[in-house]
Amino acid sequence: MLGFTRGDAMALSPYDILDGFETTSKSYPRPQPIADVEVLPLQRFVDDRGLFVEIYRTRATHAGTEKLASYCAGVAPAQLNFSLVTASNHIKGLHYHLKQTDVWFCPPPSKMKVVLLDVRRDSSTSGRTQVVVLGEGHDALVKIPPGVAHGYRPLTLPCGLFYLVTDCFDLEAPDEYRVAWDHPLVHHLWQTKNE
Repeated sequence: MLGFTRGDAMALSPYDILDGFETTSKSYPRPQPIADVEVLPLQRFVDDRGLFVEIYRTRATHAGTEKLASYCAGVAPAQLNFSLVTASNHIKGLHYHLKQTDVWFCPPPSKMKVVLLDVRRDSSTSGRTQVVVLGEGHDALVKIPPGVAHGYRPLTLPCGLFYLVTDCFDLEAPDEYRVAWDHPLVHHLWQTKNE
């Protein structure tokens, strides 16, 4: 007899599946974040005129602003930047800083896949990767500390990135160190999942 009864529905056992097909159930592990990388979901205010998202705040002034003010504490902007990718099939490759912290925001209607790699030798998450999808309704900030390599793959074209950094770029002594975009620890993370 094929299958067995489970409640009111007919269910199959692993023995009812053709040879050569996997009979272990798919797992959905929860990825562990990289130490000191902080993702803060933001509140989007929408009405018939459009939308508003607050992305930086130095202090809380009323109820509901405490989380953003706390998140931004100690992140003094030295420079604010905006990047726009208009080329298809492009990856803004991995790099890291020794001194600088970045805070990234993907403005609507853009969407991107952020790939992070902890290259700090003494970190509790040394060598760990993390992926964060930003934009298209997932309004959030990503705080990236020194020693965490970061890059992104645009999921929309054009794709905008607004980010603040805690140190000004110095052309004579850039605090920027490259990691190959296809490094063995991250090369598989750039693809769009097809599961």
